[in-house]
Amino acid sequence: MTKGLSSRTSHFFLPKQWASMRRAEQLERATGRHVIHLEKGDFQGEEFRPAPHILEACAKALRDGHVRYVPGPGLPELRDAIAEEVTRRGRPTRREEVLVTMGAKHALTQSLLTLVDQSDEVIFSNPGYPPDEFWITYAGGVVRYAPLLEPDFRFDLDALARLMTAKTKLLIINTPQRPNGMVVGELEKIAALCMERDVMVISDEIFSHMVYPPAAHRTIAAVDGMAKRTVLVDTFSKSYIMTGFRIGWCVADADLIRTMDIFQQNSVTNVPAFVQTAALAALTGPQDHVLATRARLQAKRDKVVAALNALPGVTCPTPEGSFYVFPDIRGTGMTAQQFTDHLIDHYSVGVVAGTAFGSLGEGHVRITYALPDDLLDAGLERINRAVNDL
Repeated sequence: MTKGLSSRTSHFFLPKQWASMRRAEQLERATGRHVIHLEKGDFQGEEFRPAPHILEACAKALRDGHVRYVPGPGLPELRDAIAEEVTRRGRPTRREEVLVTMGAKHALTQSLLTLVDQSDEVIFSNPGYPPDEFWITYAGGVVRYAPLLEPDFRFDLDALARLMTAKTKLLIINTPQRPNGMVVGELEKIAALCMERDVMVISDEIFSHMVYPPAAHRTIAAVDGMAKRTVLVDTFSKSYIMTGFRIGWCVADADLIRTMDIFQQNSVTNVPAFVQTAALAALTGPQDHVLATRARLQAKRDKVVAALNALPGVTCPTPEGSFYVFPDIRGTGMTAQQFTDHLIDHYSVGVVAGTAFGSLGEGHVRITYALPDDLLDAGLERINRAVNDL
């Protein structure tokens, strides 16, 4: 290249939360060793597959020739079904307020690039989800970090109020949270702060259907006065085990959705029709598969939490949702990265260093438990040996 890259790419880096996976896969290729992947933010194994009616809807759509362009914001019937879903969450919604996107990540990207202007400040939780920081920076915005307080990783409301200035454009909420699985509480107080300071919210709710009783999912968009102030983002990836389908959605004020649709039509054009047909079947068909998946994951969560809490120097809060645990490993005397490297290099098990999610992730690692019991048990046994061998 003779001219070089755009200055906007100066902050480009591969996703920090995937660094462990890249290293583990490199180790497997180089040595032939089998790494147990507890670091992947995805389902593994045959027990985690989309429901048969979802797969059949996708296959039928392909057989019937649904392989052409479709309306940019999404199939009308799918937008209507999403509107009904969000209305059930307490935020009355119309089709015109729904945009179907290429996964939740694309919904987040479009939201940030549409809303964030040069020097706008965006409040982002620490620990939080790294791709949000990436696009805030790309848009010329400034990230302000809101600390989450242990052990339940709740917002420090006093710190949050201090962070909100005249330059604050957005607050990003993720509930249940990545990487720790906790549900964000005190939504009315957070909403009151946002309305008082004229701050919009992006509410990332990709694990909305993976909240374990007695906890319950709530959206800040349903709080009085917050519907037009909130961009609600969700996906079919987690609830319906459709990670590879790459389909998500967002709900916001109709004017904002129209602008984001222009962004979408000038970038990816539209989500493939056969994928949208599968998503419609997921949302409007039987939901027993979702409930069964949640029950299966809850059992795995309980097993993992118990096993980790039995280890010397490790404490593991019980997450209220998601398929992650975020144990505190400071009692081992190691940093998050040291512990992660120790597991990969010497015990062939992958986890994610908590620092991938921010400075307050130090002393923690993220572990995924959405994998078959035999692999999960083997991974826990290797972690047990790794800790006890220290």
